[in-house]
Amino acid sequence: MDNTRLRSAQIDGLRVFGIVAIVAGHVWSDRSNDIARMGLYTWHVPVFFFLSGYFWANERSLGVEFAKRVRALLVPYAAWLVCIGAVYGAFLWANGQTLQFVNVLLGGSYMGAPFFAFWFVTALFAACVFLRALQRFPGWIPWAVAVAGLAVAYLAPHLVTAVPFSLGVAVPGMIFILAGIFFRRIAPRLKSRVGVSVALLAGSAALIVTGVSQPLDLKQGDFGTPVVSVVIASAISAGLVLLVQWVFASVTPRVAKVVTRAATIGLAVVLTHSAFILLLSKFPVDLPEVLVFLVVLVVSWALAYFVSRTPLGTVFTGAGTAPAQPPPTPTSRPL
Repeated sequence: MDNTRLRSAQIDGLRVFGIVAIVAGHVWSDRSNDIARMGLYTWHVPVFFFLSGYFWANERSLGVEFAKRVRALLVPYAAWLVCIGAVYGAFLWANGQTLQFVNVLLGGSYMGAPFFAFWFVTALFAACVFLRALQRFPGWIPWAVAVAGLAVAYLAPHLVTAVPFSLGVAVPGMIFILAGIFFRRIAPRLKSRVGVSVALLAGSAALIVTGVSQPLDLKQGDFGTPVVSVVIASAISAGLVLLVQWVFASVTPRVAKVVTRAATIGLAVVLTHSAFILLLSKFPVDLPEVLVFLVVLVVSWALAYFVSRTPLGTVFTGAGTAPAQPPPTPTSRPL
């Protein structure tokens, strides 16, 4: 198997794992302080910001960054917003209710079911564009802006979430992208990647279980235990990157192709799974949460695959280009 396909499968495996974790987090979202929340909420969203940093290309211009993120994130966001909004709006109208269009248009934390995960798309888009705009300044400037945003989130999370489209979350969210950039620089120097991965994941798990590090809920502007939870989220993300690189080191080309395909259409799963969770909640009989989880995963990915095979596949999945590969270790001044 060629190195390009292998690198893609390695990180795409983590993307798929992260999407599964997001779905699980929403299925079990009504339980507080349970194992699912403790095990997922610290890392299942930050890892996607972290991976954006891991693949960061310093030479890309702001205009190119904006255009690529629009195609990959905002176009699918708008497409599914219209489709799901139309169906859900018609359902509410048939039952004598109305869709809160103002909240839908404001996006971010203003959006409820069936748009639970939509905030993530605009937050990630804005974080990447904000960071790219700051790239022209000295390397400490983006860190200072992200840390300042993080301080605001700790002191007044309501101010962060009040900004439409989760743009307020995007500023402190840059800290995870910066962590991914930093990790990409130091990863080649690690002598025992498996050992480092185990240490990062085990140590992070211990701090979470003991309550030292509280879970994050970025949509609500909650970055957990000040500083600690952000460090732990970054450590878990780094540990998972190293772990999947080891796990996928010997996968067959067929497995690599399936994993990469699943990751390529994964954004559609992120944007649609909440609608299926809502639909299953309307059943006259309460379904076991495990069954809901499995059904939502299968149906969401099946739908994503189906639409990806249509002429509008790129519009609904954002998968118009080949998967990004880890850039070479930069020789110029990085962020």
